[in-house]
Amino acid sequence: MASGENELKSAPALPSFLDDLLERRCRLKKAIRDDSMHCNEQFLQLEETIRNDISKSINPLQKALQYTLAGNYVMNHQGSLDNLKIAIQSAARLRPVIDDSGKLFNRIRKAGMVLFIGDKAGDIVTDRLLLEQFQHPKIYYAVKEKGILNEATVDDAMHAGIDSVARVQGIPQDISFFNELPGNSGFGKTYREADVIISKGHTNFWKLHNETQKETFFLFSAGCKVILKLLKIGFDDPVVMYGKRYQQKIIGAEKYETLCNEL
Repeated sequence: MASGENELKSAPALPSFLDDLLERRCRLKKAIRDDSMHCNEQFLQLEETIRNDISKSINPLQKALQYTLAGNYVMNHQGSLDNLKIAIQSAARLRPVIDDSGKLFNRIRKAGMVLFIGDKAGDIVTDRLLLEQFQHPKIYYAVKEKGILNEATVDDAMHAGIDSVARVQGIPQDISFFNELPGNSGFGKTYREADVIISKGHTNFWKLHNETQKETFFLFSAGCKVILKLLKIGFDDPVVMYGKRYQQKIIGAEKYETLCNEL
């Protein structure tokens, strides 16, 4: 393998490397996009079942949050529609092992503007159900302009009905960290004006983990070995983590860089 490819085989560049490989050598990108659409369709078929479960809960907001985490979990364990239904309902019963949800809800209530950064096609449907529960007048929902592998795109978000509860924006593809975005870009302006930023999934975590100036929250089902080691949690554990809590868990930049290089 060429040295240039070796350099690309490290997170967060690995998904981009694989996507390019599939396009140039395997010609499978259309099949992957079709699969993303299929994931959306599967979740949309379960939408009313999930919404009914949320509405019957004594705490619908918390339940909707748990379904969003469950959506992130089941995307790592895809299967038939029946299996998906069983898996997501089971995962939605789990409470986060790191749980800053109370702080999250409090910050959202006080925020003038909220930015939610979505992750994968399919589980973005559960994001919409959570945004419905937020009932916030000014929410922006951001996903990739052009998806890599199964990352959600603006088209996926519109297909999932996100535009009914939030203003959908596209994230430029060629960025390493969100806080490096130029302020005059559409998403860059939204990012800088947001009072609260909610990040879904591992890929977005790595693009936002170094943000110290904004009020950030991370939602994910743990599946990254570096994150598991750093946070001392188990595989597939659901997490709702305040950004400042994460910063406190990093003991020195040198140790942090060492962990990242293990990817």
